[in-house]
Amino acid sequence: MSGLGGSTPPTTGTAPRLLLATGGSGGHVFPAVALARAARARGAEVLLLGSDDGIEAQLVGAAGLPFRGVPAGKFDRARPDPRAPFRALAGVLRARAELRRFGPDLVIGFGGFASFPGCAAAVLTRTPLVLHETNARPGLVTRAFANRARLVVVCQPEAGARLAHATSAVVPFPVREERTARSTARQALGVPEGAVLTLVMGGSQGSLALNRSLPRLAADVAARDPRSWVLHASGPRWLEEVRAAVAGQERYRVEGFVDASLAWSAADLAITRGGFGTLAEAAYHAVPLVVIPLPTAADDHQRHNAEALARAGAGVWVRQGDEAALATAWTALLEDDRRAAASAAQAARSPAGGTQMLLETVWPLLTDSGKARR
Repeated sequence: MSGLGGSTPPTTGTAPRLLLATGGSGGHVFPAVALARAARARGAEVLLLGSDDGIEAQLVGAAGLPFRGVPAGKFDRARPDPRAPFRALAGVLRARAELRRFGPDLVIGFGGFASFPGCAAAVLTRTPLVLHETNARPGLVTRAFANRARLVVVCQPEAGARLAHATSAVVPFPVREERTARSTARQALGVPEGAVLTLVMGGSQGSLALNRSLPRLAADVAARDPRSWVLHASGPRWLEEVRAAVAGQERYRVEGFVDASLAWSAADLAITRGGFGTLAEAAYHAVPLVVIPLPTAADDHQRHNAEALARAGAGVWVRQGDEAALATAWTALLEDDRRAAASAAQAARSPAGGTQMLLETVWPLLTDSGKARR
């Protein structure tokens, strides 16, 4: 499966050529898409490379960018698949062929198993490699290729400290930099101006754990503060189940999907998973968080992300299943003073300008490599 998301643009021989290896989740794909758009606007030719059976083809195609899919074996430590190494090897061979055809001046790997073939192919073809790591604890692919990379771009200082033998630079996570006036956002969402709005965001597919826990706690929490409202993005699969669970709670609204920018603009606080893309969006909008890390996330990276947020005073984190701790943390952030302090801490972590900073960081490597290769 290749050529999804548009055909590969013809090379001109003069424009720098950038290949972005990404996929597996939105947290890996969205920053690659943001950088691809910015690099294209500056005159680079771009190609995104990822798994041939992941969400990246759809996300990249929706952005109008060229994409090539290759096999990518997922290394699941909980449920190992003996076929995974063979798919990974096939993916590396296909990725090497794509690199030879496209002739990039620089490859940037955005972490996750789907970026492995592209990163390995860069090493095999001696193409300059840069890595982009969003999490506080670097993932397996980043750790594997860090010493082969010209640069590792990290979104959190904690990640750079864990890559002592690699050259790293801290650059904010690229987010959708779009805000809506609070009153306008609330009017569009049907939320009163005076409400204290909790956004529940479990990712594009929703989170079963959040979908089950929050409705059980909402009535008691709301009874402690009559201003409390909830906007819950359940994911389409769980929409009717969650709506049934909160039937009769007039201040608890459930939607399968929400416009993320609109929802963040309206929210006073949020309860989320610990993917760094979500945490970065919240920081951009200065929304304090209660984070419930996914316990099965690779390398427990969501917990590390949540711990970094808590150390900064931008929110708290609780373990999945500890509903007493969740109710306590949620109630605490309904208090105006605590919420204001956490919001200020989030604002200090804002990734505003991250896309442009990332472009400025990698552009000299891209253009210098292009000159050397030509």
